[in-house]
Amino acid sequence: MRWRLVAALLGLTLVVLLVHDIPLTNYLRTVENDRIVTALERDSFVIAGRSEEALEAGTAGKSTYVQDAIKSYSAKSGARVVITDNKGIAIATSDSTDTVGTSFASRKEIADALAGKVTTGRRFSSTLNHQILYVAVPVLNGSRTLGVVRITFPASAVDDAVTARIRGISTVAGITLLVAALVALIIATGVTSRLTKLRQVTEEFSNGDFSVRAELSGGAPEIQSLARSFNKMADQLEKLIAQQRAFAADASHQLRTPLTALTLRLERVSELLALDPVAAADRLDAAMIETDRLQRLVEGLLVLSRSEAKAIDTTKQDASAFARERAENWDALAAEQGVAIALTIPKVAYVQAISGAVEQVIDNYIDNALEVAPEGSTITISISVDPDFTKISVLDEGPGLPPADLARAFNRFWRARSDAHGSGIGLAIVDRLVDASGGRAELVNRSPSGLEASAYFPTA
Repeated sequence: MRWRLVAALLGLTLVVLLVHDIPLTNYLRTVENDRIVTALERDSFVIAGRSEEALEAGTAGKSTYVQDAIKSYSAKSGARVVITDNKGIAIATSDSTDTVGTSFASRKEIADALAGKVTTGRRFSSTLNHQILYVAVPVLNGSRTLGVVRITFPASAVDDAVTARIRGISTVAGITLLVAALVALIIATGVTSRLTKLRQVTEEFSNGDFSVRAELSGGAPEIQSLARSFNKMADQLEKLIAQQRAFAADASHQLRTPLTALTLRLERVSELLALDPVAAADRLDAAMIETDRLQRLVEGLLVLSRSEAKAIDTTKQDASAFARERAENWDALAAEQGVAIALTIPKVAYVQAISGAVEQVIDNYIDNALEVAPEGSTITISISVDPDFTKISVLDEGPGLPPADLARAFNRFWRARSDAHGSGIGLAIVDRLVDASGGRAELVNRSPSGLEASAYFPTA
């Protein structure tokens, strides 16, 4: 990718140079041509002014003076000069190849100048066998044309001057390309080095190192945004993987004991089935109880896993309606234990919670309260509303919990008593459901005895 970026930047620079330099070269050629033609026109008029007297007098002395002047001019400028009379016959030349007395009347520029016009142009000279620039001006005396001064100059001189300038432009263009290549390499290296580091971090993450994160400092804003997105994804993946590992560890740890107990009980049933059917039936009943416990444990683990897997949308729900419904469902079981269930709730109490959270929280709190509630006591479901949070509480008249246990009661698989029948994940489920709904769970000892188990849900 680095070399592709370098090639792209160099290509762009080259296109800019071509778009700039090609028109510039043509412009320089035109300017140089015009400059030389203008200089030749100026010199032609100067020579024409000096030649006027010689052409008018027609004396050899004057022609010799003009001949010496144009030879001196030709030696300094490199131009060829021919002066003709009004019939196009050469009376003076700067080049020994041109003979005085030769007729130049057939030359178009001479003919135009004899007609009184100043002519300039570029043509191929068959005599010299190369391109020439020419200027032909008439030598005037009043309205009379006495002759013509023609100056020719090798067109290659213009080309050489333009080539020299192009050579300079090319040198600048080459230096520009080198600088552009260096800058492109630096830029491409800076971009690709960040991408290379990000690729290395990705490979390390895919190889199992979930703690690695991409650097956020330095680099282009787009690279920083990509790094932030990667880190966010890595955080989520690390959390999900940790949850999966925790779920697997919790499941394997907690299922081992009931499965072992179930296996032993069933083996004992098979041994006693023929010898003592009554004892075998007792063992079978105990196995069924263990099976129920195992089922509750598995269901609790699944609920806990689902609640941690992803963020779940909350909905507006009537907590008072759920409280009345759950109290009615638990009333019969509580009556068997000699415990009453009372309600202290408003007519309606709307909260924001994930689906099923409110009823599961109330069920778990009532289930735990029935484990410790003494006969003849009352379990009260209370709801109080304020602008921010609605508090749902289940109050019992049991022994309460030691202060140390209050802090860890919401941990997974924690149980207050080793002989308790629960799975130890009921309060962990409550804590997770309330937290996913944007609230918090709380346990507080009552005075003189009892426990207040509360859940704070956002008020809708």
